[in-house]
Amino acid sequence: MTSGHAITRDLAQAVRRSAQRTGERAPSVRGADWRTATVSAVTTKTVTADGIVCRRFKGDTTPVIGDQVVISQSGNGNWITLGPLA
Repeated sequence: MTSGHAITRDLAQAVRRSAQRTGERAPSVRGADWRTATVSAVTTKTVTADGIVCRRFKGDTTPVIGDQVVISQSGNGNWITLGPLA
C-alpha cells in the first residue's frame, strides 16, 4: 500500500513537470527572446525565417531569400526581424 505522503509527493512532482513543460512552450512565461535565422520568404510587410513569420521594420527594404537575419520575439509571442547580418 502506498502512503498518503508518497502520493502527495508524486502528485507535486507531476504538477511541477507539467508547469515546466507549459512554461517552456509559452512565450508569455519565457519572456522575450532573439536569435539568428535564414530568410525563406519575403512579402511587403513580413519575412519568413526558419518557418517563423516576422514583421519587418519600415526601413528594411531589401530582405532577400537566404539572408541571415536577427529575429526577436516579444513576451506576448509576436516576432520582428531586425534586418540582415553583415
